[in-house]
Amino acid sequence: MNRIFNGSLMVLLLVTLAITFLASPVLALPPDPDNAALLYYQGFLTLAQLEEMEWDHISNVARGKAEPDDKTREYISKCAGAIQLVEAAAKIPTCHWGVQYSRGLDALMPQMPQTRRLTFVLLCDARISAADGDYKAVLERCLLLKTLARHVGDDTVISYLVSIAVSEATNKRMNEIIGRVAGDAELLKWLKNELLTSQDKDLSLVRPLKIEMEIVTDLMRIENVEQMAGVVIGELYKEKVNEIIKTTNAEILEQAKQIYTERMNSALAALSTSRPYEQTYTALNQLADDFDKDDPASRTAGAFIPALGRILTLKTRAETHANAVMAGIEILLERAGTGRLPNALPSGLPKDEFSGKDFEYEKTKDGFILRCRGRASDEDKINQYEFKISK
Repeated sequence: MNRIFNGSLMVLLLVTLAITFLASPVLALPPDPDNAALLYYQGFLTLAQLEEMEWDHISNVARGKAEPDDKTREYISKCAGAIQLVEAAAKIPTCHWGVQYSRGLDALMPQMPQTRRLTFVLLCDARISAADGDYKAVLERCLLLKTLARHVGDDTVISYLVSIAVSEATNKRMNEIIGRVAGDAELLKWLKNELLTSQDKDLSLVRPLKIEMEIVTDLMRIENVEQMAGVVIGELYKEKVNEIIKTTNAEILEQAKQIYTERMNSALAALSTSRPYEQTYTALNQLADDFDKDDPASRTAGAFIPALGRILTLKTRAETHANAVMAGIEILLERAGTGRLPNALPSGLPKDEFSGKDFEYEKTKDGFILRCRGRASDEDKINQYEFKISK
């Protein structure tokens, strides 16, 4: 009797446990990261451990200095995990890199050199797709790089410049490739729409300059003079650093802070005003120059003001090239509809940011050229963008 009772009790217990298990809610997985930077950092760690010679090979292919070969495919295949993480990161709108602003100009940003390598990997992968004739895959990589450029951000002047560099490298690749898909109107329409939806997320130079102002003005205090001198001259010149420390006092630093603040506020005002490129460049260049080297306060202020005119040129060049790509797409769409290139530039196209005017349009035997009507104030050449149409 006891044995029967014990057996029944065991069956009842097992049934109860089974019902409890089946009725329990399924354990929810933790959410994926909501910060793209976390996935980018994982992507950096996942990049293949290649030799420097192998990285040089990827760089050369990415920049069009060499054609992709079997070695290229082997190297990029080792980076597949990193590419997948970047693709996941691109779907997340928020990207905070975790910069230690409290460290001021000493804040480390290890993501910057890694971003350069990641850019080369994606460009190289795009060239492999081009060699295979998969042009949509090429353009998808370009759009991925556009997102990476925005995610690099404008937290600091350095990150802003890296963002511009990634964006300009992408513009060049799209410029090269869209002529090859001139006969595919649907693909061109898709690319146009993708680019239009991303334009409202462009970065600004104003934000990093404001952040840098906060950092520099906080640094210009007598208790920070040793650190400040090291930033101005560099640790390799200890004798000169010591000389600055001995000759600098609180009054000089206060004067330097006032000069620096006035110049930077004027620069921010120039950047926030809608004026032609050339006028803005002249104003910024004057603000970043003309410091009295014999005046310690003026010299110190000047050491912390970046090359504002040059940064404006790089920004304007990238924006102009992006506009040329959009204009090129519109011209090719008109060609797809009529069967031939227009004899004159269609109205309403994006403009040359150097002049504020329409691009100069020239048909060639291979396609067409969009030429700037204005020139960068610190460069000798006129920028032009050639679109070669595949037969």
